[in-house]
Amino acid sequence: MVTEMKLKYVPVYAGDFEEQLKFYTEKLGFKVADNVLFYEDAECTLLETGDYDVLLAISKHNPHTDTKGCIILNTDDCLNDHYRLRTAGVQFDTEPEYQPIGLVAEFSDPCGNKFVLLEERNYNEL
Repeated sequence: MVTEMKLKYVPVYAGDFEEQLKFYTEKLGFKVADNVLFYEDAECTLLETGDYDVLLAISKHNPHTDTKGCIILNTDDCLNDHYRLRTAGVQFDTEPEYQPIGLVAEFSDPCGNKFVLLEERNYNEL
């Protein structure tokens, strides 16, 4: 079964978090949607625009400092998509692993851009 992957988050890393947040909210009119913990040391503030399917994720910490960019793809089945993409020849940098936001697996494109395959999970729901 092929699941549909969608662009979900666009990460923006901030040297000065408060200045960056003010720029997006006060000057560009974005609204704070939520604060989430993507990785153990990477708390992000999510900002929404008119398109609620894609959110900006502002973070003080860049876990991918050696990459050109990072695109987060949302999926309903990380394990299935990991298997399907790996079978198609995609080389993953990490195996699927549980993070505070859900199940993630990371891979890079041929130019070194980082992709995160994310199956969001709410660990507080039964």
